Amino acid sequence: MTEVVATAPTPGSTSRRFSLRWKLLATFAGVFTVVFAFLAVWIFQYTTTTTTQRLQTQLENAAVGGAQTLNGDEFATMIATVPAIKDPANPTGLGYPTEPTFKRIAQQLLNINTLVPDANPYTYYRDPADGQLYFAVSAGAVVDPPIGVPYKVKVSEIVNESTEALMEEGLASTVRQEPYTDDYGSWISTYTPIFTSDGKTVVGAIGVDYPLTYVSQVQRDVQNRLYPVLAVAYIVLLALVLLLSTTLTRPLKRLTAATGRIASGEYDLDVKSMVPSRLPDELYTLAESVAAMAEKVGARERSLTREVQRLKVEIDSVKREEAVREITDSDFFSDLKIKAEQMRVRMQEDEQSS
Repeated sequence: MTEVVATAPTPGSTSRRFSLRWKLLATFAGVFTVVFAFLAVWIFQYTTTTTTQRLQTQLENAAVGGAQTLNGDEFATMIATVPAIKDPANPTGLGYPTEPTFKRIAQQLLNINTLVPDANPYTYYRDPADGQLYFAVSAGAVVDPPIGVPYKVKVSEIVNESTEALMEEGLASTVRQEPYTDDYGSWISTYTPIFTSDGKTVVGAIGVDYPLTYVSQVQRDVQNRLYPVLAVAYIVLLALVLLLSTTLTRPLKRLTAATGRIASGEYDLDVKSMVPSRLPDELYTLAESVAAMAEKVGARERSLTREVQRLKVEIDSVKREEAVREITDSDFFSDLKIKAEQMRVRMQEDEQSS
């Protein structure tokens, strides 16, 4: 049998078509793009949310622990007895007291940094005289040079209304502030009340701010490490799809070429040889069907050819009979027949007379 070789289609015989291989690749590429994009966004958001929640839990634990460590009675005494310090060099116009009580509380706040590095702990209170919130002690007051909000600066001069409202709530219970941005950067914060030694009276609150630079760094790490991995996996999967689609479509291309040649009258093609038979599958079954079809079509065509030849012989015989009949039935043939008969009679008479 003739071996099947894929042939190029005749130019102009078919409209422009896209190979099944490229259709499969485009389909899987679209699916992979959606899946990988969703996966990248989900991992990015999950990492950001998890990191933020972990930091908020650490801040809450640090704030609650710091509030329990501070002496509420001493804090209330400091607020009542230590006046604000004027400092024209500071933008707020106020500075940092030097009283031992102030420094001791500031040092206790600074110890919170050992639990949560980069945290910014501070205290504040409500002045019963005007009902306004004021900053008290910040951890940076004992570093050299002092940093942080000075003593007895009005809270409303530093923070916005939404933050001040949460700080108000922090005088009654522990409150978390979701990520926010102000003039000093992006933060997450926790506020929790400070009680007197009997645990009944609130004398102020601790606030702990944490910069979101750490969260931003985690996000950059995710982008720098995760996205290249996803990109490589994406390319590898597409390459595997291309390899698989090529493996699957190559026998189909041969079958397509074979059906074209069968349509042209080559019924003795070895169609089965184009599909691996070691592990027969649907393609091999299709090749068997095409081979059986070619055999039946070939047999049918040969039968029709023989029938046509037989009919042609019969038609030629009938035509000859008709031609003879036309000749014998003509007047010329009748006259010729009469003359021949007359000549035969005359010849017989001549023979007898002689």
